[in-house]
Amino acid sequence: MAETSEQTYDYVCFSDLAYEFDFCDLKEAEKKIKQKLRYYGLGEYDQERVEYIRNLKNDLFNEIRLYDKSEYYIPSKSEFAEFTDFDHFKMKRDFQNKFGKISDSDMSQIINFAIYLYYMR
Repeated sequence: MAETSEQTYDYVCFSDLAYEFDFCDLKEAEKKIKQKLRYYGLGEYDQERVEYIRNLKNDLFNEIRLYDKSEYYIPSKSEFAEFTDFDHFKMKRDFQNKFGKISDSDMSQIINFAIYLYYMR
């Protein structure tokens, strides 16, 4: 039986797609997503929705990997990478406008995870 959880469909998909790159097997990521959706009882696999989230992931990856060339980058006085190196509020607003199907809370979590994974690590 599936556990109840705070996980959402979009965040579960993003958390697996975040590790997917051009050289990865797309079917493997999709298989993992299907397993997690079933585990958390979040509904049936929707290829169109997964592609939508994949496009969000690609846009976030491309923007964050611009580092100091990103329009969201805020020069920091620290020599270490920090979450505050990006304007989270502006990023969330702009990406929410472009990807309006993603809830406000999911977008916040997704952006935080993307900054951590693509910038801080």
